[in-house]
Amino acid sequence: MGLILGPAVLAWFAVFIYSLRLGYVLIYKNMSALTTVTTFAIGIIGIIGLLAFMTYGYRQFVNNTSVWAFEIPSYFLFSKIAFIGVLSGFLLNYYINPENSSEFLICLAFVLIFMFSAGVLASLGGHEAFLKEFDIKTTY
Repeated sequence: MGLILGPAVLAWFAVFIYSLRLGYVLIYKNMSALTTVTTFAIGIIGIIGLLAFMTYGYRQFVNNTSVWAFEIPSYFLFSKIAFIGVLSGFLLNYYINPENSSEFLICLAFVLIFMFSAGVLASLGGHEAFLKEFDIKTTY
């Protein structure tokens, strides 16, 4: 199973690194105060969205008494919601004309990519604590 999950984790990690680079470019390359404040404000909204995405995903498993060992990581790694969110962020970033576009659209692309990639990676790190808290057994 590691041959399937390993490359998927690396792909999400690469997307996360790209989102950090996009945020860096927004803040430090443009250097306007409006862009910086907008990016930080929308970034906080992205963190709230990240927590909402994780909560929604974990709520799918709350009533289970046992889950397959890779069920929760597979759910988050291959989530259609996360994939569509990141894809829409990439498309928005790709098709934005930097000279004529508003800074809000660039920030929105950053937040979409950051929110879902960080949400997937954070949920992979926290699923063991979730299983322990709700006393859910893993089966192999």
